[in-house]
Amino acid sequence: MVSNTHELRIRWGDVDYAGIAFYPHFFHWFDEATDELFRALGLPWERFFPDAKLLGFPVVEAGSQFFAPIFYGDLIRIVTRVTDIREKTFRLEHEVWRGETCCAKGYEVRAMVEERDGRRRARPIPNDLRQEFEGTS
Repeated sequence: MVSNTHELRIRWGDVDYAGIAFYPHFFHWFDEATDELFRALGLPWERFFPDAKLLGFPVVEAGSQFFAPIFYGDLIRIVTRVTDIREKTFRLEHEVWRGETCCAKGYEVRAMVEERDGRRRARPIPNDLRQEFEGTS
């Protein structure tokens, strides 16, 4: 399956009073890392969504575990992998690293959503995207 690595620096607005990254920001970073994975595949969301007539890939399930703190100014890397592809959803797993320390792991399950006949619904993942995720395109 396909993977991508995204780096970012922890900003002042990402941390709490103690200077430690506030946990909800990890979910924002997971979203950013997913966007970057699509960009690395040549499918930037700002073009891919309108071209595929999609509303987007909303998160339908998410979770994470935290192992070590991340601080203001740290440079982190997020390794994102597609680990499962179902008919209408796919699962991404994220590892957050500061140097050689794995600080957190998380996952998202996302659905491919369109609007048709005034209704929003999940739609099957097309074979070409499935092949991109599998790394077989």
